[in-house]
Amino acid sequence: MINRFSSTLFILIGCFYFRAIKQDSIPFRAYEDTLVKLEKRIWVCKDDSSRIAANSIFFQKFRLVLSLPGAFKYPFDSVKDISRLKSEDNKIRITSWNIPLKNGSYQYYGFFEINGGELFPLQGKSYEIQGWQNLKLPAEKWYGAVYFKIIKVSYSKIDYYTLLGWDGHDAASNYKLIDVLTLDDKGNPSFGSPVFKTAEGVKNRVLIEYAEKANALLRYDYQTMLIPKGNKVKRKKAWMIVTDRLIPMDPSMKGIRKYYVPAGDTYDAFIFRDGFWTFVEDVEVTNSPVTK
Repeated sequence: MINRFSSTLFILIGCFYFRAIKQDSIPFRAYEDTLVKLEKRIWVCKDDSSRIAANSIFFQKFRLVLSLPGAFKYPFDSVKDISRLKSEDNKIRITSWNIPLKNGSYQYYGFFEINGGELFPLQGKSYEIQGWQNLKLPAEKWYGAVYFKIIKVSYSKIDYYTLLGWDGHDAASNYKLIDVLTLDDKGNPSFGSPVFKTAEGVKNRVLIEYAEKANALLRYDYQTMLIPKGNKVKRKKAWMIVTDRLIPMDPSMKGIRKYYVPAGDTYDAFIFRDGFWTFVEDVEVTNSPVTK
């Protein structure tokens, strides 16, 4: 039984502990308030050059804040117009956002953080990198995207942080993309790895191009895979990356991806097995998905 002295001591220790946590968060709240104000300035700007300049100030301030000890634990939830994703193992966090330009294209920015480790600034440069769609790229040659999901899978002691993202591409079409981020022995990140088995062969990442006014499905979901077995079809539930089957608006537009739209009732997927994200056709998608 805990005596009165022990109980009082326990309460005092608890109070000091939570007070310390609260005090530790105070500097980051102040920094976050500053970031919120700087972010708002970006969207007040009417022309590209002013918006890019305002974003540069926001980017540099954010970089300084994320470099501070303890920043990885702070969520920065009040900074609204950015994506923040943390891996299930709490090892990495990736932040990303874009700046729309008058010509319909975008510039991309972000940060990759390792818990207790290094901070890597990200600035999209796909327009400078020929063939970036199928290259393994270091952080300083990041192509640029806004990520909305991170999935950790492992094989042969290698962790693959699979990223689902969006790229506005240009005024005619958009990309949804599936990529993987890996760390080398020194903790340096790389984007892209030959782990995608597609109908066109093994690729470093998957790009799904579709018409500007369409909306292509891309999500991690627990759905049904159809497996032909003799004259029958076996159904097997599995976690998978589900995608819309895309078709041209008109048969004459076949092969011109900027004119592709979802079929509406047909879905394909990528399933992780034996170290590869393997493409499978014709998965069943329910109206009530189970996601994580």
